[in-house]
Amino acid sequence: MVRILKSEKGMALAMALGALVIIGVLVAGAVWAGTQDYRIAANTVRQTGAEATAELGMNRLLATWQTSWNNGKPIGDTLRRTYTMSYGGTAVVTATRLPNNFWWVASEGQTAGAAASSARRRYGTLWRLNVPDMTLLGAITTQGTIKVTGNVTVNGNDSTPPGWPACGSPTNVAGAAISPTTTASVNGSATVNGNPPVLTTSAAGDSNTYFNYGVTNYQTLAAAATLTIPGGTTLTGIGPVVSSGQCSTTPQTNWGDPNRALAPLPPGPCESYFPIIHVTGDLHVSTGSGQGILLVDGSLVASGTFTFTGVVIARGSLQSTGNGNKFIGSVMAAGVNVSDNSLIAGSSGIHYSCAAVTQVLSSTAYPKQAMQRGWVDLY
Repeated sequence: MVRILKSEKGMALAMALGALVIIGVLVAGAVWAGTQDYRIAANTVRQTGAEATAELGMNRLLATWQTSWNNGKPIGDTLRRTYTMSYGGTAVVTATRLPNNFWWVASEGQTAGAAASSARRRYGTLWRLNVPDMTLLGAITTQGTIKVTGNVTVNGNDSTPPGWPACGSPTNVAGAAISPTTTASVNGSATVNGNPPVLTTSAAGDSNTYFNYGVTNYQTLAAAATLTIPGGTTLTGIGPVVSSGQCSTTPQTNWGDPNRALAPLPPGPCESYFPIIHVTGDLHVSTGSGQGILLVDGSLVASGTFTFTGVVIARGSLQSTGNGNKFIGSVMAAGVNVSDNSLIAGSSGIHYSCAAVTQVLSSTAYPKQAMQRGWVDLY
């Protein structure tokens, strides 16, 4: 019988080499998986940073919005701003003016680093100027009794001040709109014109007409006032104030410049300044001119020669006397007290202007994101 010898020499080495190969594969797989997880996590961090940067860029533009852009940009024109964040990210925000007080805003956020280690994200959103929706029933709307006497003109037929952009859809309103519980008397050579000349409507006796404006109200406008003037103040010589070629907005007598420089002359420095003036009580003004929104917590007395273009809202009454007072736009005297009776005498004038009202209200508004379909990921 032949015996076959079986040698196991070298088996340990083969098994060791096999184990090392298996261990190497496992280690390589773990390193590869860890590397991939790290790259995925790093990309996620960069993408999240880019998203946050793009959104922060939009918020930064909204926080630094200048009302002079509202009417200073024609439809189709763009506004471009670049913001650098404290952590190194950069947001480039482009706002394009659209019709009907809309803006399309695109923000591109990019994280810091080389091209291979940075991330980019773009968002788009639709903004709309938060323009007050005021119910302007006439050249003057009042809840109290109104007396028009002397060489006075109250005209609700729409007119555009020289140099102001015309209103898109001009509409004639009443000369005077009054509550059914009050009266309007016209004496002397005074004239009241409009569609109709005098309108008696319950809306003139509704406080919502004077103090609620759709998306905003009287209190909100007062809180956002450019100028706050104590009640009982008497102001004279109201007019634009220019310092070093720039409109100085600090003096309480600077209410903008309603007089437009006609081409080829350049616009005046204060033509685009539309302040919201809030008076915490009664106000007496004489001589000068201004534009914007005038909010008076008490009664407004105008004497001398004073011209205001825009919207006037007084919680009390309007007393306009003297030689040459003129209000262009619309006036509302709420007459919250029984004794708040308005008087328009002398050679005063109140003229309704859709152009003045539209530009003043839109020039004092701030944008707000549209409620529906207002956000899109542009990638």
